[in-house]
Amino acid sequence: MDKQILNMLSDIQQNMKEFDRNLKEFGNDLKEVKETVNRIETSQTEDVIAMLKVGNQRSETDFHYLNTRITNIDKRVFNLENRAER
Repeated sequence: MDKQILNMLSDIQQNMKEFDRNLKEFGNDLKEVKETVNRIETSQTEDVIAMLKVGNQRSETDFHYLNTRITNIDKRVFNLENRAER
């Protein structure tokens, strides 16, 4: 009976050692996952900022183009109105 108890205790100790090894591996894997998620989050933030900058540049370009066109059309209308009044 004592031998059986010792064998069971030995098995339990072996299982605990294996559990500890698995737990440490799991901790390392979890750390790697967290690092990967952080890299992805950082990358996404940078991508969003880059897309916003490109969108802003396009908007500014469109604004300047349209503003120039409207100014030119406004000048032409003004000149036509002046001619009509003469």
